[in-house]
Amino acid sequence: MAVELSEKLGRFFNLGFAAPSDSPPVPLMLGKKRPSAWQRLLWEVASWLLVTCGIFLRKALMLPELTWTTQHLTLGAFLASAAIALATFPPFMKWFNRRRPRVSVEHFATAFAFGFFLDLAAVAAYKIVPRWHA
Repeated sequence: MAVELSEKLGRFFNLGFAAPSDSPPVPLMLGKKRPSAWQRLLWEVASWLLVTCGIFLRKALMLPELTWTTQHLTLGAFLASAAIALATFPPFMKWFNRRRPRVSVEHFATAFAFGFFLDLAAVAAYKIVPRWHA
């Protein structure tokens, strides 16, 4: 039972930066180093933090005035942003990694932008349907 739960959690948190472990070994490619497991882990953690920061920092930007206010930047808002990132980010990043398998700066910019525009879309939805946030 613990192994089954561990496998499910592993599949959920895997953002697709690494080839599946059950794939055949890659032949030796001279001149090209594969990223280590530690590097892949750092990429995934950085991506999670960037999507969280995108959601969190959008809360401080007041639209349409484009003014910056720090009163909405609280620990509670950061934790809520992390929970939203945890719920929404994996499917998007897996889709993106299938289209762009080579890790680049684009992956990190996309992670931040995804979080920012996800929160912006929520604000727009609240404005369109005001009864959602009583």
